[in-house]
Amino acid sequence: MRLPGDDALGSANARLGTRFWIYPQPPFIPGYEQPDRVWLSIPRDEIGEGPSDLTVYVVDPLVDKQPYGFNQFPPFDGAKRLPAMPGPDRHFDNLSPNSRAFLSVHAYACVRFVLDIWQSYLGHPIRWFFAQTFPRLEIIAFVNWDNAHAGYGFLELGCSDVEGIRRPYALNFDTIAHEIGHIILLSETGIPTAPLRDSDFFAFSEAFSDVVSLISFLQFDSAIDRLLRRTRGNLLLYNELNRFAETSPETQIRLATNFRRMSETTREVHDRALPFIGAIFDTIVELYHRELVERDCADTRLLDFDIRDLEQDEFDRFRQMTAAAFQVKPMFFRLALTAARDAVGQALAGALPTLDPDTLRLDQAANAVISAASGATAELLEANFAWREIISQR
Repeated sequence: MRLPGDDALGSANARLGTRFWIYPQPPFIPGYEQPDRVWLSIPRDEIGEGPSDLTVYVVDPLVDKQPYGFNQFPPFDGAKRLPAMPGPDRHFDNLSPNSRAFLSVHAYACVRFVLDIWQSYLGHPIRWFFAQTFPRLEIIAFVNWDNAHAGYGFLELGCSDVEGIRRPYALNFDTIAHEIGHIILLSETGIPTAPLRDSDFFAFSEAFSDVVSLISFLQFDSAIDRLLRRTRGNLLLYNELNRFAETSPETQIRLATNFRRMSETTREVHDRALPFIGAIFDTIVELYHRELVERDCADTRLLDFDIRDLEQDEFDRFRQMTAAAFQVKPMFFRLALTAARDAVGQALAGALPTLDPDTLRLDQAANAVISAASGATAELLEANFAWREIISQR
């Protein structure tokens, strides 16, 4: 029997979005063995099997395919596995995380989750830089290849191989967020067509994509709670926030908590990106500290510490202060971290429209981010970019 108003209630529920499972960190990381149930903003009636929608679709090849290259582009026209299907309620949280179909669903959910975040920071929908050729992004859920990459119309996910243990990148949120970061940047700035010899666009792309991964990770409520509990509020401890592209509990590709300055880097783009990433991480932590002081969760002396040059006794004193306050006011720590996250995320997003991909240098990118920020965020960004030798001291 249907009661009056059932149709309206069903329509309202459909507008809530669609449920998926996402691992905030790869499931081999202790504490992240179980995925989080998340709501994506896209309504259920706009997602089809695969999953697929008007701008994204997933393909799982039946046989091994060669990765896309300079002369190979989507769409994939080979034999495909059956597409992943939603449950009877048209949500996608019905699949076992151990199933092959879950790779497709998880990859799609990660991409959509990151798009929800960065479209919010940008204030407008992201229109693919390849939209005139391909209206939709093709996600290849699994390629028998020790890599993952994004390009003109595609995102392909292989698997890591560490000491004989293969782990699919389709279950690695950090990796997917990083690759989508490249696509977001190109979609907002355009493609470099005649880059200058000293252009830093590709170094900035690596830095921006790592920061997309970091800030996107901080959108998971469970991840923030787990992170703060593990560190007792001390983000300077070695933890999952500053590890990227996890391939095993002991191995990671890049660290956000680095101490590199521009004079210490090479021209290799990943190496050259490290000071920019470090400046952003330092700013998030220092904003977090300021928020803690303002919320009466830390002594004002905390702001006198230089987080890059802590002596052991200073570090121990800081750890004791934050642990004691976290025991009493854990919610305020969470609010402080999310405020710092969003201030930096909005500044980065606000800078993108002003960047010229052909002439971009890291100092121009840094100044654009500073200009898009305000108050303490701009002040700290400027100080940290200067310490990293990305901009000159003023």
